[in-house]
Amino acid sequence: MEELKGATSLLLSYYDVLITSIWVLLPIAIFLTFFAKLSSKISIFFIGFFGAYSFLIPYLLKLEQIRNLIDQYSDYKFVIYLIVSFVFGMIFYSIVKLAMSIGGLLLGGFLGYNIGTFLITKDSKWLKDIPINSEYIPWIFFAIIGIILALIISKNYEKIISGLSVIFGAFLMSFYTFYILETYAGLKIGNNDIAIGMNKLSNQEFFAMFIVFIIYMVIGFYSMRVTSKKFD
Repeated sequence: MEELKGATSLLLSYYDVLITSIWVLLPIAIFLTFFAKLSSKISIFFIGFFGAYSFLIPYLLKLEQIRNLIDQYSDYKFVIYLIVSFVFGMIFYSIVKLAMSIGGLLLGGFLGYNIGTFLITKDSKWLKDIPINSEYIPWIFFAIIGIILALIISKNYEKIISGLSVIFGAFLMSFYTFYILETYAGLKIGNNDIAIGMNKLSNQEFFAMFIVFIIYMVIGFYSMRVTSKKFD
């Protein structure tokens, strides 16, 4: 629950971007939630596109030089944002794949190193029978388990990306569902904070959003499972 609150706080920080770009980002959220299994490359592209459009560009605009440059082409702001987001989305796939492989290597290495350290400190009698210095054993375990985990992640990369895409898309979908219902359908939930600015999300909206998030996530994973069976 705390993790979702943290994610909600992050979402609040970029509320204006999410609202002003709803008709660009909503289709992305729909694809990530219900069609992530069709292509991990497309899913990662959309996540990269969303990240650039919603987070990277607003951050860059805080820099005076970039803001002044964009202001010179104010009539083409939207086009410039789309181009930057598109380019970032294209390279994001390679960045994520490399990052996950390195992360798997380091995580497995950390686990292996601790296992090796435990073995040489727990019982040193067996160390007399091996032809290498015991100080190298933790690093050997680091390399072996790190490489194994990196290979496992690489082999299951498509499944991992599809799962993360569903979770990410479901979170966005839960937000947009309540925003549309409160703004366009006049639905009253709590203080209607989502429709008026979300400065402070009411408990009713938060828990309702959490339930809808779970529902979208379940549907997304079910769709992913059905799609996997069709392609298999």
